[in-house]
Amino acid sequence: MNVLLIIEGTYPWYRGGVSEWVYQYLNHFSDYKFVILQIATDEFQGLDPNTALYPLTDNIDDFIRVSPPEMKGEWNQYLKNWKESISGILSSITGKYELIHTTNTGFAGWLGGKISQTNDLPMLLTEHAIYWKEVEMGAVALECGYKIPQTKSGLERVSNAFKDIATFTYSNAEHIVTVSEYNIPFQKKLGAKKIEYIPNGIKESWLIDSKSRGKEPVMGWVGRCANMKNPLAFFDYVKAYEKLEVAPVFKMLLSDANEKDLEAKVRKKAEEFPEVELIWNKSAKKYYSEFDFLVITSHNESQPLVMLEALANKVLPVGYQVGDVTQKYGMVFKPSVSILEIAKSIEDLWQNARHFEEYVERRFQLVKDNHTWGTIFKNYRLLMEQRIAVQTTLKR
Repeated sequence: MNVLLIIEGTYPWYRGGVSEWVYQYLNHFSDYKFVILQIATDEFQGLDPNTALYPLTDNIDDFIRVSPPEMKGEWNQYLKNWKESISGILSSITGKYELIHTTNTGFAGWLGGKISQTNDLPMLLTEHAIYWKEVEMGAVALECGYKIPQTKSGLERVSNAFKDIATFTYSNAEHIVTVSEYNIPFQKKLGAKKIEYIPNGIKESWLIDSKSRGKEPVMGWVGRCANMKNPLAFFDYVKAYEKLEVAPVFKMLLSDANEKDLEAKVRKKAEEFPEVELIWNKSAKKYYSEFDFLVITSHNESQPLVMLEALANKVLPVGYQVGDVTQKYGMVFKPSVSILEIAKSIEDLWQNARHFEEYVERRFQLVKDNHTWGTIFKNYRLLMEQRIAVQTTLKR
């Protein structure tokens, strides 16, 4: 099968859930051929794929990058102008694919919908994050690098545009997949139907049999240094433990998200807390073995990959409920609970070693049984091959 995969930013240059998902998808479909159309700002376009964090897999026939549209005026008009500006590129890849797969309901989703209409080809949508919701929650940039205006009128304009674009994308997707159970009601509200939940995953090799723990807990934070991940809130947890008996070890694993002002604030804040070790742009895999808790501080989430990676290493996610970060997967609290109260609950659980291990083990088994990449992409293969079979029959 030949697939047009439309993505925004991330893979192959940056760490994160969507990048890892794309890389695993390409690897698990080594018998498929892919044309990747990536929407990215000029800054991202100038990067060399040969020096990327992730390798480009052998089944990529073409990797094309285009700039996102300028969001000025009415969304339907500037998107129409944008599509016309890249019409030559789109013509050059016409006929090279049988299926369109897009990873969001933003620019990638809209473009996939238009190409699907023009070429009478099925489109599969895997929605990793709801753009309009992220804008409302305070995102300062999109995956493609587009900077979101921070005025009240600008935020409202962009959010409303992405709601309209999402509605269009849902209406043109023959299959809608979400990685997040939490997002399903928001998708339905804008017209999505027959939504299939196929979660995020981890490599089976990440699953461990046993865990060695020290006397004091190690509390970690892993993620992009992006406003939506809210890294500064981690220091509130550090401060809370100044009033408690347990004295955790604190480690922050941050990766660059091109939000320089926030990065400067995090570095400056860390100077006030010398007990926090900052680790930049390193793979989290070797550090999970040291962690006992993973603090998740995000303003908004779908189903964060770091939550699953942590549990695969018998590290307990903790924090406020956000997206699929629920009691099902971690030790999670409502917004009315203070960070000091959360810290005290973590301390109490840690001091009851048997209960703590049982608590973690139940959630580890959930990930082991439902969240390995092999299982996840078997579901995708079935979905995609059934769709192509139907399409072939209809054209006869």
